[in-house]
Amino acid sequence: MKKHTILINKKALTAVVAIVMASTFAQATSDAQASARLERSVEGVWMVTTTPRNCVTQVPVPGAAFEGLFTFHKDGTMSAWVQNAMVTVTRSPSQGLWQRDLGWRKYVFKFIHLRYDASGLYSGIQESGGALVLTKSGNEFTTDTATSVFDVDGNVLGGGCATAVGKRFDWDE
Repeated sequence: MKKHTILINKKALTAVVAIVMASTFAQATSDAQASARLERSVEGVWMVTTTPRNCVTQVPVPGAAFEGLFTFHKDGTMSAWVQNAMVTVTRSPSQGLWQRDLGWRKYVFKFIHLRYDASGLYSGIQESGGALVLTKSGNEFTTDTATSVFDVDGNVLGGGCATAVGKRFDWDE
C-alpha cells in the first residue's frame, strides 16, 4: 500500500512540476515581449501590411497590398512569412538579419526566401531589405524596402520597391 501511495505522490509531483514549467515559460515569453517594448526595440512579433510601389514614381500599385508576419529575434536574426497574391511562384518562409541603425527607432534589415515555379521546381531566390523606423510608441513601424529576384544561376530577373507598416503583436491584442 505504501508503494502505491508513493507512485501517486510522484505522479502528482510530476503534474505540479509540468504546470510550474508551463507557467514559467508563458511568463518568460510575456516578459520578453514587454521588455522589448519597454526597451523600445524592434524585437518581437509584428503583423505587417506591405504595399508594392513603383520605384521611380513612388506611387503604390493599386490592389497589390498583402499581409505578412515578421519576427525580429534578440540575436539579430529575423523570420518572415509573406505571400503576395499577385506572385505566381511559391515561396519558402523567409529568414534574415536585422540591426539597430541609429538611436532606438531606426533599423536596417534584409531577408531571403527560396522561390519555386508552379511545378515545384526551384527557380531561384528573392532578397528584400531596407530601412525600418519605429513610431515613438514603439508599437508600430514603417519600412522602405527594395527587392531583387534572382534565377538559379544568380542572374537578376527583376525587382521592386515597397512600403510596409507593422503593428506589434502583443498579449493585449
